[in-house]
Amino acid sequence: MEQQTWGLVLCLLLLVASSFPAWAQSPPVLTFAQAVELMNEHNIALQIAQLNLELAELDYQKAVAANLLSGSQQGELQAEHSLARARNTYLTAKRNNYLEVFRAYNDVLAARRTLEIRELERILAEHNYSIVQEKVRLGDAGRLEDLQELNRVEAARRNELTAQQNLAERERHFRRLTGLDEDEELVLEADFPLPSLELTLGESIELGLENSFALYDQQFNLQLQERQLEAARLEGSAPIDLQRAELSIKVSRLNLEQERASLVENITSAYHSLADNLARLPSSQRDWEIAQETFEIYRQQAEAGLITDMQLLQQRIALLNSQHSLEEAKVAYLVSFLQFQHLLGLDGDLQ
Repeated sequence: MEQQTWGLVLCLLLLVASSFPAWAQSPPVLTFAQAVELMNEHNIALQIAQLNLELAELDYQKAVAANLLSGSQQGELQAEHSLARARNTYLTAKRNNYLEVFRAYNDVLAARRTLEIRELERILAEHNYSIVQEKVRLGDAGRLEDLQELNRVEAARRNELTAQQNLAERERHFRRLTGLDEDEELVLEADFPLPSLELTLGESIELGLENSFALYDQQFNLQLQERQLEAARLEGSAPIDLQRAELSIKVSRLNLEQERASLVENITSAYHSLADNLARLPSSQRDWEIAQETFEIYRQQAEAGLITDMQLLQQRIALLNSQHSLEEAKVAYLVSFLQFQHLLGLDGDLQ
C-alpha cells in the first residue's frame, strides 16, 4: 500500500504539466533580447553615461568650431580625448549591463533546475524513510537506522528550502534589473547560440591593442607631455624644469610599455581560458546524451514492471543533474566568451 501511494505521488509530479487544459493561456516567453532592452531602459548608470557622451559630443563640436578661429589644436585635442573617454565609459557600462543581465537571466533558469532536483530528492528521501519506519515497526531495523534516514530526510528538506529561497532571491534580483513587477510571471528559456572562437591568438592580441582605451589614454597623455616639453623649450624654461619634464616623459613611456605588456598577458590568458571552456562542451554533451539514453531504458523497464517508480525517480534525478551540468557548462563558456570580446573592445552580442 505504501509503495502504491508513493507511485501515485510520483506519477502526479511527472504528469502535472500535461494535466492543464489545452485551451489554457500561457504567459509569453521573456526572451533574453527583451530582458536586455528592459534593463537598458531601467539602468540609471547607463542613462547617465549616454547623456555624458552626448555632452562630450557637443563639447567636441564647439572645440572644432573654436579651432577654426584660433588656429590652435590644443582645445580640439582635449575635446577629442574627452569624447573618447565618454564613449569608452558608455560602451563599458553597456557591455557590463549586457553581461549582468545575461548572468541574472541564467541564474533564474539554473535556480529553477536546482529546485526541481531538490524537490525530487526530498520525495525520494521521504519514501526511503517511510520504508525504514515500516521496518522498525516490524522489527527489521533499529533505532540507529531510523535516525540516519531521518537525518537524510531533514537534509533533503533543508536543501529544498534553500533552493526555494535561492530561486526567490534570483527572481527578485532579475526583476530589479529589468523593472518587472512582482506579480508578473517570469517565463524564460535557455536558447543561446554557441559562437565559435574564430580569431587566432595573434589576431586577438592585435585587435585588443588596437581597441584598448587604456593604451589610447596613456598615448594621448604622452603626446601631450611631449608637446608641453617642446613649448617649454621654445619659451626658454629653466633647465631644472626641462629636466623634470623629460623624466616625466620617460616614466610615461615605461607606463605605456607596461600597460601594453599587461594587456597582451590578459588577452592571452583569457584566450586560453575560453578555448578550455569550449573544449569541455563536447564531454558535457556526451554525458547528457548518455543520461537520456539511460533514462529511456529505465523508463521502458518501469513500464514493463521490472523496476519500481522510485528507481525510475532516481534515474530522473540523474538525468536532471546531467542536464543541469550541460547548461552550466554552456553558460560558463558564454560568460568567458563575452568577457573575452569585451577585453578586445567588442560588444560580444549573442543575439
